[in-house]
Amino acid sequence: MWRPVVSIAGGEPLIHKEMTQIVNGYIERKKFVYLCTNALLLKKHIDEYTPSPYLTFSIHLDGNKERHDASVCLEGVFEKCISVIKLAIEKGFRVTINCTLFQNEPAEEVAEFMDMAMELGVEAVTISPGYHYERAPKQDVFLKKTESKQLFRDLFKLGIGKKWRFNQSSLYLDFLAGNQTYECTPWGNPTRNVFGWQKPCYLLVGEGYAPTFAGLMEETEWANYGTGKNPKCDNCMVHCGLKLPLSMTQLSHPFKALGVFLKGPKTDGEMAPELPTLYKE
Repeated sequence: MWRPVVSIAGGEPLIHKEMTQIVNGYIERKKFVYLCTNALLLKKHIDEYTPSPYLTFSIHLDGNKERHDASVCLEGVFEKCISVIKLAIEKGFRVTINCTLFQNEPAEEVAEFMDMAMELGVEAVTISPGYHYERAPKQDVFLKKTESKQLFRDLFKLGIGKKWRFNQSSLYLDFLAGNQTYECTPWGNPTRNVFGWQKPCYLLVGEGYAPTFAGLMEETEWANYGTGKNPKCDNCMVHCGLKLPLSMTQLSHPFKALGVFLKGPKTDGEMAPELPTLYKE
């Protein structure tokens, strides 16, 4: 039976007074829930939840202490996250880390972070380059696509022989290293919030909302979004729009996926070509 994953996105969704009922409702329906939290309220509310194979606390942690506290513009958050991660694991919860990388992060620093995450005992790390969005308070921290690919190549090279656990498919990791070309399919991972169904994905704000799922599918001009189709999308390498093409590749080319899984991402040589630019610059 198909059991889709429901990602409850942060900041801090635990501020919602009915979050426990929301999570339990999904679990009762056998849906896998990733509750993405900055961990500021998790210690206070953790006893309202019961460990379950269907529930994962995904803790937002963007690197080491200095890096993460600077990312969230608040000192002491890194240490609070570490203590809450240890507490949740001790109580028997599934725990992952959600890490976003930005400019001027050397691969060696990220590798040390991965080592630390493994020592903590988290199930895995979800990692991706930061997406350049218009309303970000700082606009000079985002990686360009070529920078992202080289950073991940350098990181994966440092990880050879280590047992780092990533919460993503090997094909996506190979994509981050510049070895795969995929077309974004944001409709394969739709986002709903208090305003409705967000067009076309949760990363692009200001594109409008649809009141119904059918409206989202029928009214959104999907052909206007994605790498090469919209300048807002050109440096995006975030996993949310790639889940469908990655899954289809695994199904249609299982040996290709197996080869990447066994060998790991390629860390040198020519990179895969980019999608052509279809809009006028």
